Amino acid sequence: MALPTLIDPRKLANQGIVLEGHFEAKHLPRLALAVESIESPLAAFIKFEVDEVRAKVVNGTFEIAVTATCQRCLEPVRVNLVADIAAQIIWSEDQIGKVSGDREPWIVGDKMADLSVLLEDEVLLALPLVNYHEVGSCTGDTFISQDGPSGSEKDDEVVADNPFNILAQLKK
Repeated sequence: MALPTLIDPRKLANQGIVLEGHFEAKHLPRLALAVESIESPLAAFIKFEVDEVRAKVVNGTFEIAVTATCQRCLEPVRVNLVADIAAQIIWSEDQIGKVSGDREPWIVGDKMADLSVLLEDEVLLALPLVNYHEVGSCTGDTFISQDGPSGSEKDDEVVADNPFNILAQLKK
């Protein structure tokens, strides 16, 4: 079932509403620009509630699959993202200091808010900074050292080929 785009988050929190569904890629334009392609709809489970200090909060989880670029071989790599959502609904930036330390502020200045924007922000934050294929399934694996430093002859050769060795000799 598709999630509603425009919602009244404060009303949903007061009623303790749970939303479960998905957003198609057309509702995630910034994510589409950040990755090569979006492979699955964004599936989410979101619970709106009022916490013990009477703050209106949003808790939930989401999952989505995207294709990004492997930084070793520059080929496409599938990235499965699963993450939690923990936000507190506030009216303005002036109230950010009142947001609990374990929650992100969700500034909703009007009565209605776009749920897809909140979810897209969370997905963008959950994307890895660097994407790689698993070791053994990437054509760029040949550039990874399998042994690590061992103090062998190979290390001496690297030092000998260092162009700054000439400068080190001049310094002496």
